[in-house]
Amino acid sequence: MYRGIAFKGQGLSNPAEKCAARMPVAWLLIGQSMQFLRLLLLGIGIVAAGQGALAADFYQGKTLTVIVGYAPGGGVDTTARAVTRHLGRFIPGNPAVTVQNMEGAAGIVSVNHLVRRVAPDGLTLGIPGRSWFVEGIVRRQGIAFDPVTLTYIGSPGAVTSAAFIRAATGIKTFDELKASGKPVSFGALGAGSHTATVPHLLAAAGAPVRVVLGYVSTARILLALEQGEVDGSFTTGDGLANRAALAKQVVPIVQSSVRYPGLPLLRDVVRAEHRPVLDLVMATDTFGVPIAGPPGIPAEQTAILRKAFLAMAQDKDYQADAQRVELPVGSPIEGGKLAEMMRALAAATTPDVIAEFQKLAAGK
Repeated sequence: MYRGIAFKGQGLSNPAEKCAARMPVAWLLIGQSMQFLRLLLLGIGIVAAGQGALAADFYQGKTLTVIVGYAPGGGVDTTARAVTRHLGRFIPGNPAVTVQNMEGAAGIVSVNHLVRRVAPDGLTLGIPGRSWFVEGIVRRQGIAFDPVTLTYIGSPGAVTSAAFIRAATGIKTFDELKASGKPVSFGALGAGSHTATVPHLLAAAGAPVRVVLGYVSTARILLALEQGEVDGSFTTGDGLANRAALAKQVVPIVQSSVRYPGLPLLRDVVRAEHRPVLDLVMATDTFGVPIAGPPGIPAEQTAILRKAFLAMAQDKDYQADAQRVELPVGSPIEGGKLAEMMRALAAATTPDVIAEFQKLAAGK
């Protein structure tokens, strides 16, 4: 090998002379290696730049559709509007962002549509609501999806829910609720939603709570609460953000996590044997309002959307908008983290917990 070059050292007896004669060979080989490395790095740079351009080109001139699982006016829709007003600014190519409301079954209708009907191309996402994934994990009837398989983009952050009671009932504390001589009605969405299961847990703990099912959206429950059709609702503060009159008519009496000073926590008022199922139900607060796409969105589009969501979450204009509607600010949950949390929740949900959840959903 390299005989034409090595010939120069033939006939030399001094080792130093032989070494010197072979030096050009070594330098030539090093030079060739360095040149190859430079070309390789240049090629990688060109490919990376090309990929960045392709990422920007993908959303250029296109529309990102966000399907919301509830009617306009409720807490989930309020969250969706705050996000969609800003998200497009942080996606390369600045696509238009449009909202499509698809209410029904506490967000389940929208997730079923997302999984069955939507192409996983990164151009359609969903904001189904708060409790849909719990019903997916326990595989309630009518569920066509496995929440673990969805593509998660992000969440504004964890929230706090509370049981709100009309002040006109005269009830101002949880102890007063337990001592009430007449039933107190709570408006609720589907039987498996936290709006129903938590009031059932309160009833099991001795409170005279009667759950009224059939409302298709949080907005409808809040309207019923405002009109005196029901006495209470288990919901988040953001649902009341656009209803100043209603906010003055209700008082919180028990909360899922510490937000309202002096209020007891749900874990402290439900029966001890119900705490495992409460952890499942209240995962809705831990996840906040997830933004997700159908299973199988390409990794490149997923990464673009996750990065854009986190950048938006740090934007001052978005934060000001979010604060106005009482969304969490400063603690967004990244899509990859949401996916990990969902896998952990599914793994921790034992058959016993599922059986207890099904009993609650049946009102037993």
